[in-house]
Amino acid sequence: MESTFSSPAEAALEREAGVPGLPTPLADLDRVYELERIVGFVRDLGCQRVALQFPDQLLGDAGAVAARLEETTGSKMFILGDTAYGSCCVDVLGAEQAGAQALVHFGPACLSPPARPLPVAFVLGQRPVSLELCAKAFEAQNPDPKAPLVLLSEPACAHALDTGHTQDEGVRAEKLRARRRYLVERARDARVVGLLAGTLGVAQHREALAHLRNLTQAAGKRSYVLALGRPTPAKLANFPEVDVFVLLACPLGTLAPHPSSSFFRPVLAPCELEAACNPAWPPPGLAPHLTHYADLLPGSPFHVPLPPPESELWDAPDVSLITGDLRPPPAWKLPDDPGCSALTPRPQLELVESSPAALFLSSRSWQGLEPRLGQTPVTEAVSGRRGIAIAYEDEGSS
Repeated sequence: MESTFSSPAEAALEREAGVPGLPTPLADLDRVYELERIVGFVRDLGCQRVALQFPDQLLGDAGAVAARLEETTGSKMFILGDTAYGSCCVDVLGAEQAGAQALVHFGPACLSPPARPLPVAFVLGQRPVSLELCAKAFEAQNPDPKAPLVLLSEPACAHALDTGHTQDEGVRAEKLRARRRYLVERARDARVVGLLAGTLGVAQHREALAHLRNLTQAAGKRSYVLALGRPTPAKLANFPEVDVFVLLACPLGTLAPHPSSSFFRPVLAPCELEAACNPAWPPPGLAPHLTHYADLLPGSPFHVPLPPPESELWDAPDVSLITGDLRPPPAWKLPDDPGCSALTPRPQLELVESSPAALFLSSRSWQGLEPRLGQTPVTEAVSGRRGIAIAYEDEGSS
C-alpha cells in the first residue's frame, strides 16, 4: 500500500500483484505462522472451508502453509492473494465468494472490525528480538530518564515489542502537522470533494460515507463518491473537476503518506475534512487527529455535531490562508428529499440542474462526442484511415 502512494503513476500501473518474498524454511514454518494455534482455531469452530489471506510478500509460503493446514485439520483451505484495496484489511468479500466459514489473516493487520460477521484469526508474525541492542539505542537517543516518551512497535514485533533502533520523529511530526493544516485550508477552499471508498470490508463504512456527504453539503460543497480500489495518481487524474479527495480507509491506510508531487489533487483524511467543514470542531492544537473514521460518527466520544443553521458559527468571517480571499458563508440548506437537486433560473426562464462538475464540463473545449441520435443516415461500413495519429498512410512524409 505504501509503494502505491509513493510511486509514480507509471509504476502504479505496471505494478505486479503477488510478487512473493523469500520463502520461509520448512523447519520454521510452524513457528513463524503459528500453525498450532491456527489448527486449534479451525478445530474449535468445526470449519470445513477456511480462507487464508496473505500479503504479496508472503505469497511464497502460501502453498506450503495451506497444504500443512489441510493435512492437519482435514478442512479445505483457500488462498486469498489479491485484495481490492489493502492487504492489512480483512477481505470478507473474497472469503464469502469462496464460501469460507472462517478466515485467517497473515502479515501486518490494521485490526479493524470487518463489515460482516466472520470468525477471523490474525497471525502478525514474529521477528527476532535483541533486547540489548534496543536498550543501548534507547539510552543513546534519550539520555534523560524522566522525559515522557511514546514507544511504538510494528505488528510483527507485538509478541515481544522489539523497535531494534530508535529514531527522533520530532522534526517529521512538525512537518506532518504543518501539512495537515495546509490540507484543511485546501478543503475549505474546495467546491467539489471526492469521497474515495477505499475499503468496503471495514465496519461502519456506509455510515461514514453518509456522515461525510452531510458534512460537505452543510458546508456548501458538492461531493461525489468514488469506488476505485487502490487510489493511484493515474486514477485520480481522471477527475480534474474534483478539488480535493478524502480517503475513507482503515487506520493504517489513513496514516500512509500522500506526497503532493505524485497526486494531481491533495488526498485528505476524514478527520481533516471534518476540521474544514464543521465550524464547531476544535481549533488546531486542541483538536485530536483521528485515524479511524468511526471516531467521527455519533456515539463516539470524539464526535462533534454540526451547529444548527441559526448558529453564529456559520456566519463567522473566514479568510483563506492560501489565496487571501474572504470565503463566503456556506448556504446551510439541507433539502427535504435527499435525491432532489438545486435549480438555478436562466434568463430564458429555463430550469437546469446546478452542479460544479457540470459547470466544469461546460467550460472545457472538448465535451465528448455528440450523439446526434436519428440525424445521421444509415450507410455501409467503409475502410478508415490506417496508421498512427502522427503518420497516417495516406498523408505521406514531410
